[in-house]
Amino acid sequence: MVVTLKNEKCTIKCQQEGAMLHSLVKDDIEYLWQGDKSYWGGQAPVCFPIVGVLKNGAAKAFGKECSMARHGVARINPFEIKEQGANFVTFVQISTEETKKQFPFDYRLEIKYTLNGDTVTTEYTVLNIGDSSLPFAIGGHPAFNCPLCDDEAFEDYSVKFDKVLTKKCLRPDVHTGLVDTSKRFDILENTDEIKMSHSLFVDDAMVFDDMQSKCAVLAGKNGMGVKIEYQDFSNVLVWSSANGGPFVALEPWTGISTCLDEDEVFENKRGITVLEPNEQASYKFKITLI
Repeated sequence: MVVTLKNEKCTIKCQQEGAMLHSLVKDDIEYLWQGDKSYWGGQAPVCFPIVGVLKNGAAKAFGKECSMARHGVARINPFEIKEQGANFVTFVQISTEETKKQFPFDYRLEIKYTLNGDTVTTEYTVLNIGDSSLPFAIGGHPAFNCPLCDDEAFEDYSVKFDKVLTKKCLRPDVHTGLVDTSKRFDILENTDEIKMSHSLFVDDAMVFDDMQSKCAVLAGKNGMGVKIEYQDFSNVLVWSSANGGPFVALEPWTGISTCLDEDEVFENKRGITVLEPNEQASYKFKITLI
């Protein structure tokens, strides 16, 4: 099922399958990547309870065996519509015997999309409904059409942050998805802007960790694009497909993919949040169409 939210400026569509954004339209222009398997078939998957990968797809969380593919179990299991209004919709997923085969914990995950003007707010709320500690990371993976206009090229775009970044980025291994934190790359250091080039993504995503910046703008020569604000997230990935896909993903994550210096203990991974029974945590980010 697809839910449509509309106002005088924008029309957005949210897909119940995966509880993800499906369309972002302003002035009859589609901003959200629509998926193309020749480049990348996804659009804006939700990453939970891991972002990126586990080493060999497995880990132990508080002594329990976990086995998950990239980005976890939420995106591949059913959501229900909890509530819907004129400008919002909330999806909910509650752990099942199926999810617990891979991630043996009880949780309730709510994902709310709210449209105000030309801004879409995504809010994740995680509740521990079990009787043991719940470890997790969470993140968004929205991808945007690049270019947006017929007279533009991919190289006419850049990602500009609201602060100069003084820390070199990380990159996941293109084959394993694991991160070697001893290796950093000077794609962006002591500047606030990355000029887009398909060559940047031959070696996978750029991972900016422990971000002081809390806002980034992807825009082309005509000034059109998206602004993403991620106050509740410490890490941002900038990614496109290695084969020249006409899109750029801007991904706010609470954690990062498993690092080579980490052990197999899930709760020891960077950026893991642990909720005790009946505790909950919420995270928001905003996408503005410009």
